Amino acid sequence: MTLELVHEYQPTQSAQGHPFMSGPFTPNYREVNATDLTVIGDIPRRLNGVYLRNGQNAPVIQRLGVYHAFDGDGMLHMMSFRDGRCEYRNRLIPTKGFMEEMQAGEALYGGLIDNPRLSKRPGWGARGGLKDTSATDVIVHAGRALTMFYQCGEPYRLDARSLAFEGTSPWGEQVLTDGGLSAHGKVDLATGDLLFFNYGKQAPYMHYGEVDRHDRLVHYVPVPLPGPRLPHDMAFTANYAVLNDFPLHWDEALLKQGRHKLTYDPGKPSRFAVVPRRHVPQTGIRWFEASPTYVLHWVNAYEDEDEIVLHGYH
Repeated sequence: MTLELVHEYQPTQSAQGHPFMSGPFTPNYREVNATDLTVIGDIPRRLNGVYLRNGQNAPVIQRLGVYHAFDGDGMLHMMSFRDGRCEYRNRLIPTKGFMEEMQAGEALYGGLIDNPRLSKRPGWGARGGLKDTSATDVIVHAGRALTMFYQCGEPYRLDARSLAFEGTSPWGEQVLTDGGLSAHGKVDLATGDLLFFNYGKQAPYMHYGEVDRHDRLVHYVPVPLPGPRLPHDMAFTANYAVLNDFPLHWDEALLKQGRHKLTYDPGKPSRFAVVPRRHVPQTGIRWFEASPTYVLHWVNAYEDEDEIVLHGYH
């Protein structure tokens, strides 16, 4: 194996002994390129592509308050396969929040479980009191790796083979005023379209959008909700996107005071929005209700004649 050290970051606080920065959570502050890897067996020569993994690495600059495992800076890992060979690379994702802190030399953001007032940045969510680490998910769209953040952040692009950073997607600024992009956008492999949603604390509270395979925002519509919600995932079929409104959301009375507390209301139903995709006649959004629950991630959705079947774990 040939190992090239690209960069090594110096953290501002020791990770030793911290439950979320030791053991299986031990951070890696080194960016490397590893080539000529030892292979046990044979890699099929027809295997040509990359395996990408995104996640929270411990922060280079320690949070202002209590560190939570979700507060770590995003690090993208890549295994590349080509001509029976494989290579490995990893890079921290230089989001705007990450670069602000590196330039300041100090923490500017509180953590997930801190009081937002602790942060030196106003507001809540990505680009507010919570730093956008772009560490939640990664997909490949328009030939580039696209990393995303669970509290609605900016879509950051990297070359999928080299992990060279390419900044935000050109359409990202167009949707930032509505919250940016939620963590789990989906790519339709049949069309190359990226399907996404976002959410915020101002009406209409949610939007649905589509970016074509040439990385152009081609469809963007409001999905009005009764109030601010915290959806996390979406599903789609050949002709529809499925979004949700679950009875787990911010306590609206406390939210008016600038305080963020989750509350679950078993008296409210689960609601599902069936949104026509851009190639389907725009007949409006249809809403369906079910018993109260919460689903974090969806497994699959598909059309069965005049029904949509949606699979997930409540």
